[in-house]
Amino acid sequence: MASMRRFVQGIFILLLVCSLWPAKGMADDWSSQIVEHDVEPSDTDSGIVKSDARNVAGYMKNAGEDGGLLVFFGGAQSFRQAPTIPFIADALEHHYRVMMIDYVYNPPGTLLCDQSNDPCFSDYRKVKIFGGAPMKGLNVSTSEGLVARTASMLRYLHRKWPAEHWDQYLDQGQPRWANIAVSGFSQGAGLAAFFAKTTTVARVILLSSPWDHYQNTSSVASWLSSPSATPVDRWWGMYSAREANASWMQKTYAALGIFPDHIRLVTDAAQCKPRSGIYLPNHWAVAELGCTPRSPNGTFMEKPLWDLMLGDGRGRDEDSTP
Repeated sequence: MASMRRFVQGIFILLLVCSLWPAKGMADDWSSQIVEHDVEPSDTDSGIVKSDARNVAGYMKNAGEDGGLLVFFGGAQSFRQAPTIPFIADALEHHYRVMMIDYVYNPPGTLLCDQSNDPCFSDYRKVKIFGGAPMKGLNVSTSEGLVARTASMLRYLHRKWPAEHWDQYLDQGQPRWANIAVSGFSQGAGLAAFFAKTTTVARVILLSSPWDHYQNTSSVASWLSSPSATPVDRWWGMYSAREANASWMQKTYAALGIFPDHIRLVTDAAQCKPRSGIYLPNHWAVAELGCTPRSPNGTFMEKPLWDLMLGDGRGRDEDSTP
């Protein structure tokens, strides 16, 4: 099966050409206001030989240096070609610096763990995040784990653009995770959730995942209810009531211990329709251009939900009701 991420990127490049951007509710001249760096993962570390896309990093020119860092697990060719553009644009406007970190999508956990018992999903996510611990059907080197990829990208940004002070997010060459927010969409959100369980982060924002469950036992993966290094009040989640795995996410978000008022439920139908290559429109509607519902005047209907989950990247007036 071809990588879903590669295919999705191709689809959304076309959508961007055909769409009006920026949409109302985002920056009036979004593209021109961004400082952006598109980086081949192999340029950050010669040990990275497998990639689906690029790492992308950037911030708004008027943001200053007091903003937090949001690490988004899922690369792109650029912010302008990222499937998750609306959510990423919102994060930039909330004074975050954003890094989109590439990883190899295939194989998905649902393929390897669909009929298996615990700890399959735990093993799967551990390998993708930390590398160096192969499981059947999946082998990720330590350099290609998401933690190492993130560290390599931050060090690279500091070397190439020292005046931008990316080193403020590093501590002895490693990410200062306690001051970094993590997020992702779909598989990337599941990886962000597992990582936030093992490592204290400033905030975790889950977009339409995880739904780790076992068909043969009709149970959710046990790692979801394990103790969390990240305090529960820093967890946020969002999914669509219309997507196929909504009932499982209701259970997995509960197992993660996310406060009910930190879970945002999308009830609007996807703007896109199912067609060849677009199999999960309501899943993608949670964050992605082309499927994310818009009002008649062009604003993204889910923006108030993103606003609430993101808070203020400078740590001011967080969690205020939109």
